[in-house]
Parts: sequence; structure tokens; C-alpha cells
Amino acid sequence: MIDVNIDEFHLRDIQNEIHPSIFIQNEAYDILIMRLPYKHKKSFSNQSHAFIMTTDAYYLYDKIKKEFLSLKDMKSLYAVLNEKVDVAMNLTYDLYHKIEKIEDGFYEHKSIKRFNHQWFFYKNSLIKINRVIEKAIEALKGMIKNYKIEDDFLEINFKDVLEHLERTSRTAAHALEKLDALYNFYASYSNEKMNKTIYVLTLLSGIFLPLNLIVGFFGMNTTSLPFTQEEGGTFFVMTILSGMILFSLSIMVYLNRLKMKD
Repeated sequence: MIDVNIDEFHLRDIQNEIHPSIFIQNEAYDILIMRLPYKHKKSFSNQSHAFIMTTDAYYLYDKIKKEFLSLKDMKSLYAVLNEKVDVAMNLTYDLYHKIEKIEDGFYEHKSIKRFNHQWFFYKNSLIKINRVIEKAIEALKGMIKNYKIEDDFLEINFKDVLEHLERTSRTAAHALEKLDALYNFYASYSNEKMNKTIYVLTLLSGIFLPLNLIVGFFGMNTTSLPFTQEEGGTFFVMTILSGMILFSLSIMVYLNRLKMKD
């Protein structure tokens, strides 16, 4: 049980599972709420952790049991908070390494399955993580500024937690930059493949359209067509078609050489 009367408004903030990070100063007590990311099954979520600090006691609110757990001292509070921050930091590093694997796959010309789906998932997760971490940094800075004069305050330790949060924020921001670069690379690569496909289809069209025209012309059911009355007419038509194919192929080779020079 807690030995201090908490304002009803503050109590609702403490019990709120999605309350943003904040440091609240009161005459009888101070409140530190740290909303930090964690992995929930295959997705990512955020959870708020509320600490109560009085002149001679410290408490952690357990949202599962819906009760305040007494902490021995500020060092115990630091240990709990450090554990929660480490979870968020490791989670962000895990995302960063997965993005690096995708990046290495591009450099090794490996096929990336469902790239757009992965990109959106990582982008969305990192934006949410970075937004939550930035709020947590502000709240922790407020606490450090207020408590650094206390004898039992572990300033070095809490600054270490702050440094972990700032490093996590930088990692998330760097991962977001990598994702943007990967998307631009993927878009350029896809456009290049599409351009090659269109180029090949254009060449094939240039070869077969004249052939279709000639075949259609000689396939008309009309009189007085060329070579219909002459011996070896089919041979002459095949010769014309072969000539058109060779002409089209020579143009294709010429255009390829021009493209290679560019």
C-alpha cells in the first residue's frame, strides 16, 4: 500500500495503460510516467510505467495487479526503469539489424520477398518507437533536473538510462534513413526492370508488326495478288519475310550497341 493520498486526476493518469511519458511535480509526491515500446507477439506496442516518489518512499504501479508496489530506494527505481529501457533499446536494435539484412540482400542482388509489406511494417514501427522515445527522454530529463540535488539520487546511473534512450532514438532515426534509401533504391531498380521489359516488347513489336502486315496482305481473299500466279510464289514471300526479320534484327543489334556506348 502507498502512504500518500494521490489526487484522483493523477491516479487516472497512473492507471492509464497508454498515457504518454511525463514528469509531474506535486507538493506531497512526484510522478514519473514512462511510456516505452515492447514487443507484443508479432507486433509492437507501447506500455506506460508509473513511478511515485515521495520524500522517503518510492513506488511502482503494477497495472496487472492494480496496486502500488513499494520500492526500497531510488536505486531500486533505477533498476526497474533501466530494465524497461533496455527492452526498448534491444527491440530497436533488432529492427535495425533486420533492415541491415534487407540492405545486404539488395547489394548481393537477392530477391526480397514482399518488400513493400516489410518496408511499411518497419517504417510504421520505427516512427511510433521514435515518437514514444522522444517523449520519454523529455520526461526523464525533467526528473533528473528536479532530483539531481538529492543525496540518494543516482545521477550517473539515471544519466546512463537517459543516454540509452537517446541512443535508441538515434538508432531509430538512422534506421528510418536506411528505409528511405532502400525504398528509393528499390523504386529505381523496379523502374529499370520495367524499362528493360518495355524495351524488349518494343523491339519485338518492331519485328512482328511488319511481318503481320505482310502475312495479312498475302492472306487476303482477293484476285491479282503478287506471286499468286507465278511458280515459286510461296518461296518469294518467305524470302521477303526472312529479309524483314534480318532487317529488324540488324536494327535491334545497332540500337543495343548505341545503348552500350551510352
